[in-house]
Amino acid sequence: MNKPKKSKKKQKIKSKNQGKYEKPKRRKKKKKQKNKDPKRFGDIQIPVELQIPQCQVCKEKKADFYCKKCQVHCCKKCEPQVHTEYLRELHYESTFKEPYIQEINPNLCIKHKKELCFYCKDENELICNKCHRNCSKNKHSTLSLHDYSNEISRKIKIIMNKIQKEEIQNKETIKRTRVNQNKLKQEIKELANVIENRSDLLIQKIQNSKKNYLNLLNKVEIISKTTFTKILNKKEEKQKKLNKNKNKIKKMEKLEKDEKTIKLIRESKEILSKEEERKKKKKNTKKKKKLNIRERTGKKIEKEREEFDPKMNCLNKIILKNENKTAWNPSFSYYGRICGKKIYSSGKHQIKIKIDQYPNPKNERNLICLGVVKTENRQNLIKNNDWEKIYFFMTWWDKWQKKNQSLKIKIENQKKTEKIDLKNICLNKNDIFEISLDMDIRKISFKINERNLGGWENLPEKVNFFASLFGQMGKEKNQITII
Repeated sequence: MNKPKKSKKKQKIKSKNQGKYEKPKRRKKKKKQKNKDPKRFGDIQIPVELQIPQCQVCKEKKADFYCKKCQVHCCKKCEPQVHTEYLRELHYESTFKEPYIQEINPNLCIKHKKELCFYCKDENELICNKCHRNCSKNKHSTLSLHDYSNEISRKIKIIMNKIQKEEIQNKETIKRTRVNQNKLKQEIKELANVIENRSDLLIQKIQNSKKNYLNLLNKVEIISKTTFTKILNKKEEKQKKLNKNKNKIKKMEKLEKDEKTIKLIRESKEILSKEEERKKKKKNTKKKKKLNIRERTGKKIEKEREEFDPKMNCLNKIILKNENKTAWNPSFSYYGRICGKKIYSSGKHQIKIKIDQYPNPKNERNLICLGVVKTENRQNLIKNNDWEKIYFFMTWWDKWQKKNQSLKIKIENQKKTEKIDLKNICLNKNDIFEISLDMDIRKISFKINERNLGGWENLPEKVNFFASLFGQMGKEKNQITII
C-alpha cells in the first residue's frame, strides 16, 4: 500500500530538529479588548446608545446632556431646570456635554483638546499650552503640574501632622479624664461617708434638743402657775385695801354732817385765803418797783430777743425784713451768710426760727444752714469764708437724687465731723426749728417741731447765732423768720 505523503511543514520541522517531532504552534486568537474601567481616573465613558434619546423634560427635542447622578437626559434649554448653579458645580464631572455619544477625556482641555500641563491660580483650573499663553498675557499666576502636585502634597503633610498632634493630645486628655474620673469617684465616696456621719450627729442633736425643749415647757408651766397665784394674791390684797378706804370715806361723810367738822373746814379756808392775799401783795410791790424804774429812765423794758446783724452780712446777699428778724437769699450763685447780734456766754437760751418758704422744686437746689459760730470767728466766716468752730444743722434739695437730705455737722481744728443718722428729717414750709443753748454746760441741741435731733458738746465760751441760705434768682424761696 502506498503510504500517505507527509506534509511539507512536518518535513521542515524534522530537518531542523534532526528527527525530533514537534507539534506546530497554534495561533492564539486575539482576545477582544475589554472596555476600560469607566471608574478609572482620567477616563469617563458615556453610555452608548444606538439613537440619541429625547429630552425627558420637554419631550420634544433631542437630549444634549446626560447627568449620571440625577439620571436625566435633557436639552440645552431644559438643563437649568434640572441643575441649579450649586448642583451644576457638584454634578459637573458626571454630566456629559456635546458630542453626546463621544467619550470625554478629562485629561484634555475642553476648549483646545490638548493635554493639561499647567495650573492657573487665578482661574483655579488645569490648563493647556494655549491657555497658558492667554494666562501669561492676562498676568495670571501659573504653576506646572509637578509644582502643583508638590504644593498639594506639602499641604497634605501639614494637615497629617496636625491630625497626628491632635491625636496625641486627645490621647493625653483621655488619660487625664480617666485619672480625674477615678479621683472624683474616690472624693464622692469620701463625701458620702462624711454626710452619713454628719447626718447621724444631726439626728442625735435634734433628739437632745427635743428633750431640752420638753423640759423647758415643763418648767414654764410650773413658773406660770406660781406667777398666777402671786397675781391673784395681790389682787385680793388690793380689794381689801379698797374696802378699807370705802369704810373711811363713809366715816368722813358722817363727820361732814357734824357741826364741829364744819367749823374746822371754814377756819382752814380762811387761812388759805390770807396766804394768797399776801402773795398778791408781794407781786404788786415788784410791779410798782419796775414802773418806778421806767418813770426814772423813760425807756421800755422788753425781753431780749435775737436779731440779725446787718453789718455781718456776706456780700450783702441776704435781704433783711421785719426789723432784722426775717432773712432770705434771692440768688442761686452765692451762699448768703449772716450772724446774729446777741452773744451767748452763760445761762440757758432758746432761738426759735420759722421756715416761711422752703419748697422742693425739681431741678433746683435750695439749702438752709442754721447753727452757732464762735464770736471771734464771725468776721472770718462772713468775709474770708473760714468755717472754723461752727456747729450747725443743714438741709438741702439734692438735684440728682431728687430728694431732700439733712446732716448735723461740726467743724473744729479744720476737721469736719458729720452725723448721717437723720433719716426722713428735713426742713419744710411752716416748720419751727429750735436751737437750745446751755452755756453753763456748753452744749447745743436741735429740734424740729419739738422733735429732738441731738446736738454737740464742748462749745466755745462765747457764741453767736448764724444762718446760711441759698435760693433762686428773683424769688423768695428759702425765707426764715426769728420768732
